[in-house]
Amino acid sequence: MARILALVVCLLLFSTNAKAEDRFELGAYGGYMFGGSVEGESELLTSKASIKSAPSFGATVDVALRRGAFAEFAYTRQATELTLRQSDGVTYRYDLLVQYFGVGGLLEFRTGSVEWFRPTFGGTIGATVFTANDALASYEEWRLSLAFEGGAKIRLTNFLGLRFRARAFITFLADDSAMFCASGAGCAFAYSGTPILQGEVAGGAYLSF
Repeated sequence: MARILALVVCLLLFSTNAKAEDRFELGAYGGYMFGGSVEGESELLTSKASIKSAPSFGATVDVALRRGAFAEFAYTRQATELTLRQSDGVTYRYDLLVQYFGVGGLLEFRTGSVEWFRPTFGGTIGATVFTANDALASYEEWRLSLAFEGGAKIRLTNFLGLRFRARAFITFLADDSAMFCASGAGCAFAYSGTPILQGEVAGGAYLSF
């Protein structure tokens, strides 16, 4: 009986460790994203487009590759407002939806014997989707983007944890970015290779399987 009990304990310990090290995680979070801005010019005018800071939310899927290393698929959504100010004094406003889709990696670090607190660092590459609407026009643009993050996980149980992070998003505009131009009369401004920078602070929970 003692041998059987010892065998059962060993199996439970093994399954617990396997679950802790070999898993995939589903996470959801809410946060606040800080707006970015970009400038452009034509032969006659200059303009500045600004994204208003607003709440954000999203989800992550992490697949364990090895101890402390994950492949990550991330989605972030922000409903906000875009303001375009031209040098002739005219101002335009759009309802703006910003969506980030990314794939990349996440590193998780252990601090000595402390298993419940794990600093994290990661990054993704993907696409930003800008969708802008006003009374006269609607634009949608897909642009290349990068995201970098630092944060921490707090492991509550074998299957539940909290995750906090701060992220920086970089989206690269191409020539003739119509969404950042005056509505009604078409696109008058070109933004060639100009990056838009946004920051986010967020927190949420994740399930580990």
